[in-house]
Formats: sequence, structure tokens, C-alpha cells
Amino acid sequence: MADLCCPVCRGELRETGSGAEPELRCDTCQRTFPVILGIPDLRVFADPYIDIAADRAKGRRIAERYDSSDFAGLVSFYYSITDTVPADQARRFTAGLLGAPDRALTTLDAWEQLAGGAMPASARFVELGCGTAPLLVHAGARFREVIGVDIAFRWLVVARKRLEEAGRAVPLVCACAESLPLRDAAWDIVAGESVLEVTREPATAAAEAFRINRPGGRLYLTTPNRWSLGPDPHLGVPAGGWWPSSWLAAYARRHAALPPQRHLFSAGTVRKLLTAAGFKDIRLALPDVAASQRRAMPGAMGAAADVYQAAKGVPGLRELLLAVGPLLLATAERPGDRGS
Repeated sequence: MADLCCPVCRGELRETGSGAEPELRCDTCQRTFPVILGIPDLRVFADPYIDIAADRAKGRRIAERYDSSDFAGLVSFYYSITDTVPADQARRFTAGLLGAPDRALTTLDAWEQLAGGAMPASARFVELGCGTAPLLVHAGARFREVIGVDIAFRWLVVARKRLEEAGRAVPLVCACAESLPLRDAAWDIVAGESVLEVTREPATAAAEAFRINRPGGRLYLTTPNRWSLGPDPHLGVPAGGWWPSSWLAAYARRHAALPPQRHLFSAGTVRKLLTAAGFKDIRLALPDVAASQRRAMPGAMGAAADVYQAAKGVPGLRELLLAVGPLLLATAERPGDRGS
């Protein structure tokens, strides 16, 4: 991955050491970063739910099952060794992960429509917070060069299995969205699906997305709506964004779950954040719920999704849903001449 650089000083990285797990050393600041199971670990801090050593250990445990399991099997094993996720929550999360590729394709198409058209196939695409890589499966088929970044090493091991099963050779990097090991102005598309809200410092993450975006390039984002009346994206309770954080934390603890660490946004605060980062032509919309997703939803939830899908096309109702709908879709442009 020639385009990687030191996440701290942006210096050149060179591979050192030998064997299955070499290191990357920065020529400028002399920091070293391991390459574990073929995945460069360029984090400068851990995610909020697990420390770096424990995350790597968990990734290695998953890797032990890699050759004998399919993607669904690795997800099942992950939740079997994760006691901070209650069984009902694990079932909901698992269903979401297995159905994620259909949602990701719908989202990618919606971003391109909102931005005024598709980027050329020659575009370079990076996803921040790629998770188990459902979006990368489709981006890998659409764009010349694609890379996935996530702070959770354990999930990148699972992501590699999904990509392998889809026949996609997409490089994966473990790194923080607030300190990306990627060069300035190098990527035509910077995407983040439900990631901005779980970064430690959303304003810094937005500024980093701007830094690596090429002039004339596009930012693609989705994020849960702070004022949604629907199920909370992490705990599933109705209108979770309206609850005081202490109530949500107490609810999580009562259900043997970890309280969510996040910053939820409204349409207005998304626009303000992206403007402060330097982006222009900021466009907000409501995502589609694919017909296949709606058919898979149980009873009342499926009916509600059908009503939502119909209502989002009606003037007046569309604006109301932008205020209280479950998810916000956003695109923005880094201003400047693409050729500069």
C-alpha cells in the first residue's frame, strides 16, 4: 500500500523486520506500527469498547476459525466470545450484518444520485469505518482503486472473509478516522457509512476526510438522526436519541450491554460540521429502504418501512422525515479544481 503514511507526522513508512508479521517504520518520527495477519495496524488510540491489545487478541482468535468458517460463521463466533453483547442484541446485529450488502448498494446508488451523478470508474474510493465491508464489496466492483479503514482490528479480520467470498481484493487498514495514515488530497471519494457518530472527535474526523479528499472530490456519509422517532441504532429502544444519556446508560447496564459511545447528529448539525471542515455543496436527503429489506422486516416494522418509503417522496412529508427520520444521507464536495 504505497499511499500509506505515518498517521502522526505523515512521514514515509518503510517495511522492516521479517517473517509473517513485519513492522512499518516512519522515516521521519521513527515510530513503528505492526502488520498483523497482513493488516497494517496504524492506530494512535483504541476504540472506546476494547483496548488495542485485547482487540488484536480477539482478531487472532477469529483468525483461527478463518479457514474453517464462512462469513456468517465468523460473525456467529464473534458474538459467542463477546459477553458485552446480550443474546437478543447479538441476533439483531447479526441479522443487520448479514443483510448489509443490499443496504450498502442502495446507499451507494443514493449517494451518487444525490451528488448529481456517478463518479467515473477511474475514481479512487476510501471508506472510513468500513466494519465488515459490505460497502467495499460494491465499491470494489465500481471503482479503480478501493481501500477500507476501521479502528476495530477484530472486525477487519471478519471483513476480509466477506471480501474474499465476494471475490474482491480490497486492502484493509486499521486506523483512526481522526488520524488517517493516508496522503493529502489523494482520494476522489471519501465515504463513511454510520461512522461519524462513533468517532471520538467528529470535527477532527470530518477535517481528516477533507484533508484526504481531492479538490473536486466528494464526501459520502450516512449517520443516524439525533431526533429519530424510530428504534435506536445501538440499543433498539424507541426514539433513543431523545433519551438523556444517563437513561440510555442505565438501560444498557440493565440489559448487560455496554452503553453506546457516540455523538448523534441532526440535519442541521451535520451541515454545520461539514461546513466547518471546509466542504461545500452540502446536500442532505433521506435514504431509501430497499424492497428486499422491507420484505425481510417483521410485521409492523415492514409496514412502517413501506409507509416511510412512500412518504419520503411527498413534499412536506419529506421535510418532516428529514427532521425525525431514522437516518440522514449526506454528500458534500471539497472545493477546488480537480486538476490542481
